[in-house]
Amino acid sequence: MAIETLLDPRYKMYLLNFFRKIYGEMEACVVIGQVKRVVQDLVLKYATKGRERDQAAQLDMPPPPSIPSSSKGRKFSHEDWQADFAAHVSDESAFINTKSELDYYLEERPVPQTEHDFDILNWWKSNGAKFPTLQAIARDCLAISISTIASESSFSTGSRFVTLHRSRLRPDTLEALMCN
Repeated sequence: MAIETLLDPRYKMYLLNFFRKIYGEMEACVVIGQVKRVVQDLVLKYATKGRERDQAAQLDMPPPPSIPSSSKGRKFSHEDWQADFAAHVSDESAFINTKSELDYYLEERPVPQTEHDFDILNWWKSNGAKFPTLQAIARDCLAISISTIASESSFSTGSRFVTLHRSRLRPDTLEALMCN
């Protein structure tokens, strides 16, 4: 539930940090660290999956047209230009302190808790362009129902079928009634 709490834009890490008052500094730090690592691993896995999907989609696209070269400058083919540019970006970005999508999400202020009917899935739907990887994680994690009502009610259906007048049902007939 801690991961889902972190993905709730009303709480983020603020509620997890509040655990320090409940569980004490040492225990809370351990749990918070574990939650952060799990979410960071999820972001890496989902981002990798997203890049693989994008690369597969690019393979289906026609090749881009070649870039015309000027008579004054060095002649580049499209592949040479892309490789040189990628190397240039790699060199320059080595000096830039990069932040992850998770860092940007956690740095934003939480959504005010004034709305009583806040729709978290709708929030992620409308903010998916800003946090696409986290949106995919939220869609998968928040769609899982935490309720146990369905399982409890299935185990308590026996009293609906076995009554004083129907106490002589064979086990296979009773199973058929309960499973349908």
